[in-house]
Amino acid sequence: MLRRVNFYSICFAFGISVLLIFVGSRYADNTYYRPSIENRRNVRNFLKVGDEAYTLLNIPTILYDGSPDIKILLEKTRSKIKYELSKYNFSEFGAQALENLVIESGGQPIRSLIISTWRSGTTFLGQLLNAIPGTYYHYEPLLKYGIIQIRGPPDGDKAVDNIKSMMKCDYEGLEDYFNFGKKHLYQFTHNTRLWDHCKHKNELCFDADFTSRICKLFPFQTMKVVRLRLRLIQDVLKDKELNLKVILLIRDPRGVLQSRQHRTFCQTSADCWDPPLLCADMISDYVAAARIQKHFPDRLMVLRYEELALQPNVTAYRILKFLNISATGLLDEFLDLHTNVEVAGVSSTFRVSKEVPFKWKNTLNFTYVDDIQRACKEAMSLWGYKMANNETHMKSEDFMPLDNYTISQ
Repeated sequence: MLRRVNFYSICFAFGISVLLIFVGSRYADNTYYRPSIENRRNVRNFLKVGDEAYTLLNIPTILYDGSPDIKILLEKTRSKIKYELSKYNFSEFGAQALENLVIESGGQPIRSLIISTWRSGTTFLGQLLNAIPGTYYHYEPLLKYGIIQIRGPPDGDKAVDNIKSMMKCDYEGLEDYFNFGKKHLYQFTHNTRLWDHCKHKNELCFDADFTSRICKLFPFQTMKVVRLRLRLIQDVLKDKELNLKVILLIRDPRGVLQSRQHRTFCQTSADCWDPPLLCADMISDYVAAARIQKHFPDRLMVLRYEELALQPNVTAYRILKFLNISATGLLDEFLDLHTNVEVAGVSSTFRVSKEVPFKWKNTLNFTYVDDIQRACKEAMSLWGYKMANNETHMKSEDFMPLDNYTISQ
C-alpha cells in the first residue's frame, strides 16, 4: 500500500514539474508566441498567409527580463513588410523597389491625408487605406484637443506642425500626444502595424524613438483628421519634402447630424451638434478646395461619402489611382467584408454601405431636417445636395438627395 502511495506521489510531482516547465517556457520568452485564434482571425482580414508569416508578428524579447529587443523587433517588421509586398508592382507608378518608398533607406513614402469631420465616413475610408499592405496609419493625431474644430489660432499652428512631424516619422517633442495616448490607448489601436507590438507592451507606443524608427519602415503613410479645417492644410502642401496628397471627404449635413445623434460626446460641443457651424465649415472647405486645386492641381481629391457608400469598389480604385498606389487583392477582400455584412454598433464599418448614407430620410423628423436645410442652404447647394420639400417628399423612394456639383473659384 505504501509503495502504491509513493508511486502516485512521484507521478503527481513529475506532472507538476512538467506543467511548470511548460508554463515557464510559454511565458518567459514570447519570441515564439503565436497569436490567439481571435488575433489570427483579425490578421487574416488583412493578410492571408501561413504560419511562417505569423511568426513575423511576434515581439522578440530578451529572455530574462521580458524587455523588447528593439533591434530584432525592427528587423522582423522589415521582413514582414517585404513579405507582404513581395508581389507588389512598384514600377506601375514609377518606384523601382520598396526601398525607394522607405524613409529608413533614403526613400520617400507615398503620403495621404484624409480631412473631414465627425461621422462623415472617415473610419471606413481610413480602414480601407489601412488594409493596403505596408501602410502605417496615423490615426487622429489631434485627439488630445477634444471635440472642437481647429480653424486657426490658438491651436492651428501647433496642430499643423504635429501633422508635419508625424508625416515625417519624427515623434520627438510630441509629449502631449504621448501623454494623451497613455490614458486613451485607442489613439494607437487603429494603427494595426504599430499595435501589433504595443498590445504586448504598451510603453512602446509612448516611446518617441521607437515610434519614429518603426514608422520609417513603411512605404505608405496614411493619416485621418476630423478636427482641422482644410484651409490650414495648405501649409502642409507647401512642404516639398512631404509631397502630400489630400482627400477631402464631404457628407450631407443631414446624414452627418443624424449619425451624431447616437454619440454622447457630441452633445457637449457646439462644434459637433450645431448645424450652422457644421455648414459654415463645409463652405470654408469648399473655398479652400477651390484654392488648393488651383495651386496644387494634382494633390487634392474631393470625395462625397455617398459616392463611396454607393459605389465602394469603383471609388476605392479611383482613390488608389489618385494616390499612385497599385491595387491588391486584399483591398477587394476588405470591401467585400465591410460592405456586405451587417454588424451592430454605431462605429462599426461592417455594414451594408448602400443602406447607410440616406438613413436620415426615414429616421429624422422633418421639422429638424427643415431646420438643418435652412441653416445649410448655401453649403448644400455648393456640394450638390438637394432639399427635401416636405416629409412625404423626404421619405419618398424617388427622392435622390444627390445632385451634380463643381468646384470653382
